[in-house]
Parts: sequence; structure tokens; C-alpha cells
Amino acid sequence: MVLSRTLCLVLLCCFAGLTYAQSVRDAEWLLRQNPNAFTLQLVTLSNATGLAQVTENHQSPEGFARFRVQGQDQLLYVLTYGVYEQAGQAELARAEVASAVGLAPEQLWVRRLASVQRAVRTTLQQ
Repeated sequence: MVLSRTLCLVLLCCFAGLTYAQSVRDAEWLLRQNPNAFTLQLVTLSNATGLAQVTENHQSPEGFARFRVQGQDQLLYVLTYGVYEQAGQAELARAEVASAVGLAPEQLWVRRLASVQRAVRTTLQQ
């Protein structure tokens, strides 16, 4: 009986993509950051799978954080990268981070963490 539960748990972990969840930080982590700091918002997508595709080949997956927000008709998934004390530091990192994830630098949004934290608090997180 214990073996079958363990096997089920292992299979569940494989199918649920828990390796992604363990490498990318969650909304709770974002809430613990300095609200006066900044982050780079990379993408907002309609499904969490798309976020995994952006981060899967990155050398520093722990630099990413994700959260959910309620759009008009659906849940949206937001991916951020890094915590920077000054907006200028985030601006300097923008091109390098964009290149590493295959996005155009102008797609990345320098965002104050207080704004991100307000957004996190509006929607029940996973």
C-alpha cells in the first residue's frame, strides 16, 4: 500500500511539472521582497505552460518568479526576473535578460515590486 502511494506521488510530480515549480520562485517569494525594489516583467500569458517554455533553458531559473492575476475573462500568468534595488539596475539588465530568454528588450517591463505585490494580492495564488 505504501509503495503504491509513493509511486503515485512520483508520477504526479512528473506530470505536474514540480521541477518547474521548485526552480521558479512563487508569488509568496515576491511578497517577501522589498516593495521599493524593481523587477523585470517578462511576459503575461493565458497558461502556465508557456511560462515554463520561457524558463526551461535558462541557466539561472531561481531568478524567475511567477504569479497569477485575474484578467477580464480568465486567469493570466505573469513571469518576472530578478530583484533590483534601483530602476537603473533593472534597465541595465534588460537587454541581457531578454537575450537569454529569447525576447526583444522592449518587451520587458521594469516594474516596481510594490506594484507587483498589489497585483499578487488581488488573485488567489496556487
